[in-house]
Amino acid sequence: MTNKKTLLTKFCVLLASLFVMSCHDIADDDHYKAPDWLKGNAWEVLESEGNHTMFLKAVELSGYKPIVNGQSVLTVMAPDDEAWKNFLQQNGYSSVEDMNAKDPVQLKKTVGYHLMYYAYDWAKMVNFRPNEGDGATEEQKQNDAGLYYKHRTRSADGLEQYTGKLNGVDTTVTIYHYERYLPVMSYMLFRTKGIDAKANYEYFYPNSQWTGGDNGFNVANASVKDADATVTDNGYLYHVNQVIRPLETIHTTLKNNANYSNFISLYDTYAELTEADQETSTTLGKVVYVLTHGVLPNIACEWPVTNYRQVSTLERRSYTIFAPSNQAISHFFSSYWKPESGYKSLTDLDPLILEYFIMQSFADEADPVFPEEINKGQVKTAYGTPINVNPNEVDDRLLCANGMVYGMNNMEAPAIFSSVVGPAFRDTTYQCFMYALDLSDLVLSLASDKSQFVTLVPSNSQFNNNEPQMRLNNTTQGRNLEVYSDVDGNFANMGSGQARSIVNMHTAPNLSELKTSGIQVVETNTAFNYWFVLDGKITTSALFNEQLSPTYQGTPFVNFREVTNNGQPWENGRAYSYDYPMLFAEASGDGLTHRLAVGNDKNYEYYLFAQLLQKAGLVQNGTMPTIVSDDTRYVVFVPTNEAIKNHIADIPGCSALKVADDYTLSGTVSSSNKTLLANYLRNYFVSSLMNTITSYPYPGSSCKGNFYTMGSEHLNITESNGRIYAGFDNGQSVGVIEKYYGLPFAFADGCMHFIDGILQ
Repeated sequence: MTNKKTLLTKFCVLLASLFVMSCHDIADDDHYKAPDWLKGNAWEVLESEGNHTMFLKAVELSGYKPIVNGQSVLTVMAPDDEAWKNFLQQNGYSSVEDMNAKDPVQLKKTVGYHLMYYAYDWAKMVNFRPNEGDGATEEQKQNDAGLYYKHRTRSADGLEQYTGKLNGVDTTVTIYHYERYLPVMSYMLFRTKGIDAKANYEYFYPNSQWTGGDNGFNVANASVKDADATVTDNGYLYHVNQVIRPLETIHTTLKNNANYSNFISLYDTYAELTEADQETSTTLGKVVYVLTHGVLPNIACEWPVTNYRQVSTLERRSYTIFAPSNQAISHFFSSYWKPESGYKSLTDLDPLILEYFIMQSFADEADPVFPEEINKGQVKTAYGTPINVNPNEVDDRLLCANGMVYGMNNMEAPAIFSSVVGPAFRDTTYQCFMYALDLSDLVLSLASDKSQFVTLVPSNSQFNNNEPQMRLNNTTQGRNLEVYSDVDGNFANMGSGQARSIVNMHTAPNLSELKTSGIQVVETNTAFNYWFVLDGKITTSALFNEQLSPTYQGTPFVNFREVTNNGQPWENGRAYSYDYPMLFAEASGDGLTHRLAVGNDKNYEYYLFAQLLQKAGLVQNGTMPTIVSDDTRYVVFVPTNEAIKNHIADIPGCSALKVADDYTLSGTVSSSNKTLLANYLRNYFVSSLMNTITSYPYPGSSCKGNFYTMGSEHLNITESNGRIYAGFDNGQSVGVIEKYYGLPFAFADGCMHFIDGILQ
């Protein structure tokens, strides 16, 4: 027997390399048939053992005798008569013949689940290597050992008629079912995952017992009674202590359980009929379909891919779902979506909400997920957010043909719904923002539990009143966020870049709350764009800049209020709404340096400084080419008109200039004085070309210290008692004026502060 086993092992090496051929191709080719010297096929071995009469009768009645008693290469899991007796009794059958008479389809499915394609010796059952085969090195054998845990069986449902959406139209078609895969959970699988085999296996099978020890395996609900494989002429044979119950797909398992009808109904709103691959259609002589679910994980199909050649994916890919029962969904809906939210029932929920709700039920794992891994915090949702599930409180623990189900009668709010973007998913008022979040691909970042955020949540009306106008539009392809174009006078789908700009301008990281008193400067996720908070009101740096206009009246600050999670902050921060009629946007239009170059209105705070720049010859055609360069930011401390008026005589090169009470600047600057004046004015400009500038200066910012200027001096930026000061080395520091609360006028190319003196 030992020599036969050695030769059969070599024979199986050849078979493993031929997985790219179908099992029928292998069986029909004389070159790959089992050698004549092998005697005693699986049927004959079991018959000679004498205690498998029920299993053999079931094999015969279900039509599999020619395979088990022939030359087809296979692996057999054989329950003895005692196991069959218990199985039949538990299911209300008096005999195998009785089961065949009452439910021949179920008998065929059950028997087929004990017959695996191809020949798997003990080593392959423990640690199958679909890519390297028997030639795997010791190092390769340790790579993902035991994770290729599913093996193809001959158990399958037949063709069925199904009515569903085909190209958007309800159509009755023929559905094709692929063969089931049998989960083989070996000690190597649990060792690779670093978890306890017994506790995690018996979590799903409390009525079975882990017997895999430190060199074995269990198959689904059954324990293997052997210490090694029994070699037969046509493969390998294993004795198991129970009849293996055929596992259904996750979709079928949940659909057959009335407690999950609401969840599976929501899931099936995404159902699509997809034509099966051409090879399958041709083999069956008709066009057949498989049931898929669009963007959602494909839990309705027995195989994760429909190509049998993709062995490594078929043997490993598994879905894990944390499925809420009807009770859990009902309780969560009533506690999360209040009547005032605009969503009255599950059917009212926006399709995008349903997608996020369902997707957060799936684990982001290609391998089976066990309870110990969840308890260790090693498992995330398909969105990468935390799993809010306690495995010990799970009501239904189900192993399925294509994965695992943790069924819950109670559920916590999924991480995205309980994060600072939660208001967008909870209230119809913020649907436009929800679609902007989705389009931006920033939802997951903002749902992270690794940081605290503050979000501003704009309403639908703020999108609709915006310039340009934005709207949420229903199309045949679904709902789209659109933006109006002045160029062609039509609405077009918003791009992801524009959506990211909106979301980033409404998000502040590493922040716990907005203050309701005093001054607060908040750095948003849009670089060098800020929220300014003043005594319970808020604005943006772009709106704050409008105060520079001589015709501006009023205040840029508007009211804001917190949007709570049932009276509490959200899990990773706080959210607020604000009263501005349009969206908060980043700074655009004329930049800092352009404003300084063309400041010819005496009502501008920076008028005289702009005039001096022109007198010094630093301005040419509305630009400052000797100071400004592309992709550079500048921090400029601008003396007010009054400061320059009072100190014009102290400014180098300005001895011939005079300033009237209305700030009219008179006099000329000689060529030599131009040079003096130009060199002096350059010292007011701090450039990112020569300095590291990660933030503009404001009370509490990181922009402090000694900086190189565009001139010959160094500029010291300091803060004292909440006020910003600037001064040359060994010179007197000058403070930022208090009129604008010490806040900077921030632009894409830099910022300016007004100071109440000149730098000397």
